Formats: sequence, C-alpha cells, structure tokens
Amino acid sequence: MPYVGIGAQPDSKTSLVGKPMLKVYALILFSIFLTFGIALLGKYHKDHPTPVQRSVTINDVHESISSYLIDAVNGTKMKENLRLLTKEPHLAGSEANKKVAYKIAKLWADAGLEDVHFIPYEVLLSYPNVSSLNRVILDDSRGKNIFTSSGMSPAIIQDEQKGKYAGVQWLAWAATGRVTADVVYVNRGKEEDFENLKNMGVDPEGKIALMRYGEGFRGDKVHIAQKYGAVGAILFSDPSDVAREGIDKAHIYPRTVWMPEEGVQRGSTMHGDGDPLTPLYPSKKELFSQRTIEQAKKDGIIPSIPVLPVSYTTAWQILSRMAGRPVPLNWQGFINVTYRVGPGFRNKEKLTIDVSGYLQKKTIRNVVGYIRGHDEPDRYVILGNHYDAWVYGAMDPNSGTAMLAEVARAMMQTVNQTNWRPARTIMFTAWDAEEYGLVGSTEFVEEFHDILRKRAVVYLNMDCLQGNSSLHVFTIPTLYKVAIEVSKKIANPNPKEKAKGRETLFDSWVKTFPSGQVGVPKIPVPSGGSDHAPFLNYAGVPVIDFNFKNTSTFDTYPLYHSLYETPFLNEHLLDPNNFVIHKALGQYWAELARVFVDEAVLPFNSTELAATFIKEYLPILRKELSDSYYFPKAIEPARIQLNLLSKTAQDFYEISKKFEASVTWARAVFSQNPYDNKQITAVNERMMSLERCFINPRGIPGAPASRHVLFSVSAKDSYSSAVMAAISDAVDAFKKAETDLERIELGREVAHQISIVQFSIICAINTLRENI
Repeated sequence: MPYVGIGAQPDSKTSLVGKPMLKVYALILFSIFLTFGIALLGKYHKDHPTPVQRSVTINDVHESISSYLIDAVNGTKMKENLRLLTKEPHLAGSEANKKVAYKIAKLWADAGLEDVHFIPYEVLLSYPNVSSLNRVILDDSRGKNIFTSSGMSPAIIQDEQKGKYAGVQWLAWAATGRVTADVVYVNRGKEEDFENLKNMGVDPEGKIALMRYGEGFRGDKVHIAQKYGAVGAILFSDPSDVAREGIDKAHIYPRTVWMPEEGVQRGSTMHGDGDPLTPLYPSKKELFSQRTIEQAKKDGIIPSIPVLPVSYTTAWQILSRMAGRPVPLNWQGFINVTYRVGPGFRNKEKLTIDVSGYLQKKTIRNVVGYIRGHDEPDRYVILGNHYDAWVYGAMDPNSGTAMLAEVARAMMQTVNQTNWRPARTIMFTAWDAEEYGLVGSTEFVEEFHDILRKRAVVYLNMDCLQGNSSLHVFTIPTLYKVAIEVSKKIANPNPKEKAKGRETLFDSWVKTFPSGQVGVPKIPVPSGGSDHAPFLNYAGVPVIDFNFKNTSTFDTYPLYHSLYETPFLNEHLLDPNNFVIHKALGQYWAELARVFVDEAVLPFNSTELAATFIKEYLPILRKELSDSYYFPKAIEPARIQLNLLSKTAQDFYEISKKFEASVTWARAVFSQNPYDNKQITAVNERMMSLERCFINPRGIPGAPASRHVLFSVSAKDSYSSAVMAAISDAVDAFKKAETDLERIELGREVAHQISIVQFSIICAINTLRENI
C-alpha cells in the first residue's frame, strides 16, 4: 500500500514479515473481517448498538514503525563509532582523513545502505609548515628576546592526544610571512570595532591587530583587519568566553569543559565557501579553475597577511605590556590586566609574528549512500554531517558522524526486522573539507544543484554535539511545526530535566530557549557555519540544522576546534551516562527523516512562513528604514516599495490559508483511497516548489553564491543567521552615504532589493494557486 512502507521489499531475501510487524498485520486483517461482520449484522446493530474496535489506519502503522525506529537507536554503538573515527588527527586532504572516509563507507555498507560510494573533487587546501611553527615573539627595546610562544598546545590526555603534530597552533589560509609592527587591540574585530578604534585616535593601518574570538566568524575578522590596513592579525580565546569559572586547574580541562591555559581555536580564515579557485562551479579534475591563487588573495577570498591563533596565556604576554588608553568597558575581557588599545607597548618592546604554511591541491571525497524509497524513489530526504576535523574531532564533527552511522544502522535494522520501506529515498551524506569553508558540500551542490532543485525534499544537518542542556534547532518557518512535533516524541535524556517534569526534548527546549510566545521555543533561521548553508542559500532546499547546546558557554563550546576534542570530553565530561545525549539526538534525527519520507503529504507549512514574514520580518525592515528618515526624499522609493511589499505579504498569507484547504482535501481523498495519489502529488509539487521561489539566480549583491533572498547570510558575518540580508546591507550603505547624490542612488538600491523580495513572494503566491 502506498506510503505505508511495509511489505514492499525488493527481493525475497528481505520480503519476510518481521515479528515486530505481525501484530500490525493481524490488526489490519481483523479490521477487514470486522467491517464485513458489521455489514452483515445490519439492522441488529442499528437497534442494539455495540462498540467495536476502530480500523487500523496508515497513521497506526507509521506510529508502530516510529516506535521501533526510535528504540533501535543505540548510544553504545555511537560510542564505539566515535572511538573508531577519532584515532588520529584527520585534516581534509590527508591520508588519515581518507582512512576515515573508508571507515564511514564500511560502517554504512555493513549496515546495509545501498550504492555507498565516493564523490571526489580536486580542491585547493591549506596546511601548516610543521618544521617551522607559528610564533609570537616579544623583544625588548634593545632587541633581547623576552618571550616566544611555543606554537604547540601540549597533550593532556596522553593516550588520546599523542599525535606528533596534533598540537600545532595555526589557522588555515593564513599568508606565510614574518611581520614586526606595533600592536593594536580591536576587541571582537568587527567593522564597528575598527571604526571605534579610529574614533579613539588609533589608526590600525600598518599595525598587527589583536582580536578576541566570538561574535563573528574569524575569517570575517581577518578580512576586515586587512580592509583597515593591518599587516598581521592575532586571534585569541578570551577567558570571558572559554574559562568563565576561572583559569586555575580546578576549573579548566580536564576537570571541566573549559579551555586550558595553552589551548587555541584553529579554523578557516577564508572569506567565502567552496574551493576558492572555482567559484559557482564544481572543482572537478577535468574542469578548468577560473581563479588563480593571486586573484583569490587580491579579491580578499583568502588572506594576504599572516594570521595565527594564540592561547589566553600568550595573549596576557601582549596585553600586560600594551600602551595607550584603557579600553571601553565592553572591550575588557577576563585576563587579569587592564586591556589597552595601543598602539605598541609602554616600554617600547617589539612584537613579531612568524607564520609559515603552504597551499596545495588535494583530492577530497564526499561519502554517499541510500535507502531507496518505494513510492517516490526520485524524492530525496538528505541527512548530512561532515567528517574532516582540525585535530581529532571528537566533538566537531565526529560526534555527529558517529550518530549518523548509528542512524543508518538503526534504519536498516528497522527495514530488515519490520519489513518497512520508506516511501521516499533517504540519502546519507558525509562531507569532506567542511572545516576549510564548506568545501565538500558546496562543490556537491554546485555540481548537482539542478537535480537537487527538482528532487530534494529537505536537508537535515547535524554538525556536532555542542553541549548537554537542551536541543537547539535552526530552521525556516515552513518547517517550524514538524521540528517541534518530532521533539515531543523523543524522551528527555537529561535526568535533572526529567526530575523537573520535563519528559521530552521539547519540554527542555521550550524552557531553555524560550521565544516569548507560550509553548513555542525560539527557532533562529539557519546560519552560515555548516553544510546546510549551500543547500538553502544556493539551491533553495529547505533545511533543519540541530544540535544539543548549553546556554552558559561560548558561541559554540569552550574547547571548539582545539586539541582537546578527543573521546575523553564526550565520555567523561559531556555525556558520561552511556551517550544518552548522543542517542537522543540520533533518535530525533532518525524520526525527522522518517516523517519526511513516510508522510503522504509533506509536512511543510506555507501559512507559518507568511505569518512569520508579516509578524517578525516586516517589523525588522520597517525599523531599519525608520532610522533613515532623516533623508526622506532619498529613502522615499524604498518606503513606497515597503508598503507594496506589505500588501503582497498579506496576499501571500491569504492564499496560504486557502492552500491549507487543498492540503486537507488531498489528505481526505488519500485516506479514502491510498492508491489515488493525484491530489497529494499536486500539493506536494507546489510545496516543494515554494522555497525555490526565493532563489535569485543572480545572487545578492557582491555574493553570487548567496541566492536566497530571505535567508542568505550577511556579508558582515558569515556565521550569524540573518533575514533579508541584501536589504539590510543596502540600508547600511545608505546610512553611510556622504552626499545627497549617493543617498538618492542608494535609496533606489534599497527599493530594488525590497522589490526582489516582493517578486519572490509573488512567485510563492502563484505557486500555491492552482491556476495562473
């Protein structure tokens, strides 16, 4: 029977009915005989009504499959997977990472996934020169050395962190060079921080910029530092972010999850995603690379200045000697000195940074496998995680990799034991080179975007575990409801939360991350920091990105991208009760996928998108424009266009409500005759096309790869989620205009960007209508 998913195995070997489903079949047969019995009893039952057992429905079968699948997910197997995948550091492009790819492929194939294979790309990557470590060097005014950083983080859990060069402190894509210059402190390295520095009378040009991590992507910090003329950059993790309970041994790793004194955050400094030499096209061996390395540096894609990360103990060596005025209160961190802006040092010391690395083309490989759908095999529900790591990667990303392998095994166990077969195809993906700038997933989307546009239903991303307090979800309004409903089906793994009466993931989620609306958790729109980004921003595929996180720690988690992400962290500090947090996330992932593959009518909600646009997005836009009314004539075209957009948004809401009736009708027709799927096909086609309406093939200004007019990330911060970034960027440019002529031109650009969003909503309206 369509969209029931049982009794549909492709060969005799797997077509036997598993014992867990015999009761379901018995109920179905009993229901059929009972229906005939009722018809024969006729008048007797009319005169003497007797309660009867209701018929078994498709939903009953789905719930039975759901329960079996959720129970099949095993935390112990996740722990085993994690140990298997994190035996050695595995940078993208390395032999060690190639071995991890083969381990993943074997896990998937052994579980029973079909057509497990690699999709390779030839891409430019960056590596440290381990024979010449990156250093910070301080000399006194006479040239005598007073401090040199080691360039290495020491192993603490020796059995897990003993790789010879595992502790190297470096940042990918940083230019090689040795620079001596005065240092200036620029807080978080945001554009407003550099402007504030200049307003304090300190010019960053020709200086080394000292910046702390947090509140933005490190690549953006370096890009902005270059823009303001810095000749080098140092990034450090401030204890205010990564060691909030103190830096004594009792309050840092390995006794707690907080960063130890010589820990550093590694990462990419590329300003953009994908292979830097092949923008908008896949980096296949047989295809031409249209951009050179020199052009990539000239265009600001990769840095042209040396950059390195340092520990907070090394940062102390610099900050404790700096000259200049004390910083504003919100620039002060937790290192026990008065932070000063510089430039330079009180006693005329000299600061040198010495950075050495190289660029090289390497083969990366994405891993792909399938569970073929029975009713709609050409519709893909895609599950994804990346597997490359800066060091061992026990949190980022291989906590997620271990979960995905177990989800695959649990799903195949469900297939084999219950005779379930998903209605749509489940596609498993393990991405390579994500850490360098979403390279593997971006190249994949660039190569297959036309197929994805036509066939992909949804992309479900889980990068890594980030904490142990609560589920945290990023998604778009059309998927709010399904993300919430599935969370109500998964038992809460946190005993402290259960003791407070919070029995499910949803209960803790809505408590930990409240939205201000009763019974609704806060759900941010997806950001740009993981592999879901090209699916949504470039191809218009709806996405759900989720994890577990804490509210008390850093933007991500304190040991992010450090040497100390090894299994000890997962097993002893974050999830010591046999991986119950990992297990719950895996259960959520598996059940989300099952809902998308088995529900006859796709669980999208266009009305929620229309309502959110009216209630949340339009007010943000109105506020941005209201701040520009000091120049009413110049901003008038934008104000008029905003009023027109508001009317179109209301039309979108009205047509969405009417479309709900079509969805209800399709469900009713299908429930009466599951073999007649014309109605559900009609509504599903329209729902799948809806998100594609918001893709502008030209991209947002200055970012042709960012094509989603609602949810593409802002050029100002590649990590943070944003709504209508192109309009916000245009408004910012308008506010910075210095002449009336510039303001008139930029005011028209604001109106133009509003009009592009309006046209996308008109497309959505036309898509939901039955007729043109």
